[in-house]
Amino acid sequence: MRSTHCLPSYSFGGHDVFDAIPKFTKLYGKSVAIIGGETALSKALPHIRPVLDKAGIKVLDIIHFGGECTFARGKEIAQMASVKDADFLFAVGGGKAMDTVKVVAIELDDKPFFTIPTIASTCAATSEVAAVYTADHTFDDVAFVNHPPVHCFIDADILVEAPSRYLWAGMGDTIAKHYETHLSARSREQDYNTQLGLTLASMCSEPILAHGIQAYKDSQANKRSDAFDTIAMTVIFTTGVVSGCVPMAYNSNMAHAVCYGCVTNKETEENHLHGEIVAYGLLILLTVDQQMDELQRWLPVYRELGWPTKLSQLDLTASHIPQIVEKATSVHDIDVSPYKITADMLTKAIQYMESLD
Repeated sequence: MRSTHCLPSYSFGGHDVFDAIPKFTKLYGKSVAIIGGETALSKALPHIRPVLDKAGIKVLDIIHFGGECTFARGKEIAQMASVKDADFLFAVGGGKAMDTVKVVAIELDDKPFFTIPTIASTCAATSEVAAVYTADHTFDDVAFVNHPPVHCFIDADILVEAPSRYLWAGMGDTIAKHYETHLSARSREQDYNTQLGLTLASMCSEPILAHGIQAYKDSQANKRSDAFDTIAMTVIFTTGVVSGCVPMAYNSNMAHAVCYGCVTNKETEENHLHGEIVAYGLLILLTVDQQMDELQRWLPVYRELGWPTKLSQLDLTASHIPQIVEKATSVHDIDVSPYKITADMLTKAIQYMESLD
């Protein structure tokens, strides 16, 4: 059986990381369209432009992506003459900017693109999947590029200046990658790529258990450290590798299903970050799956970081449990599981978490 899989590629450092741009873009041409968020562009462009000018790389356009990744906005940007004419694209910002550029690349028949993340909150800068929403911020669908970004330039000096809540939430989403992939893959035949992803998945959790608290403190102080660098790479790169290696159906399970259940409450959806809610959902996964030793390992970290362990920390009450469970058991995230995940299981797990001191 033939198999093709492209692994992500990255350069990591401080502002000097951009000195490597010409080395990786020279095979693709001499012109670029830069697409990103307004704040992200203001942070990155002062460090990127001198490198581009020195290398003779012409900037055809600088485009604000629009604030939400939608198919309509991706198609609109893809129709711009400057974007069509560019030899390659730069995506600058957070996950929504990255994913918008992926939609653009798909529209332009796999146009090469490079990523420059400015917050350490997701693996979008190294993954092949784009999460696409509607203009009113409702999830629409996923889209896939044929390979990860050509190269990801990770400037930790920019990342550490970002609001610390992004790293805080990013860590919550990242640890779930370990437990959800292993739960989904349990008792199933695994090919080489899947085995590789599952082996690396432990690096989505163990570094955060060891260094996450210090990394968050350093992020709050805008201070780069070995702990911060390790966790930034864990969130941005390790998770992207794992996501690409394992089948798409293994990338999500109970933690995300519970998250989707929680955000059926408007206050929760508006006031809490995705990774924060996924972190809570992971506690429900561990409880349902009777991984009680793991639960006890993580609870002190949750309490130190301020991740939610109770419904009240997510603007929820016991009265919301039925709607949380109804939604969680209706999504496809739990379809690939080693056993049927029932409403009763989730209800009891949530109630158990509520009973803990």
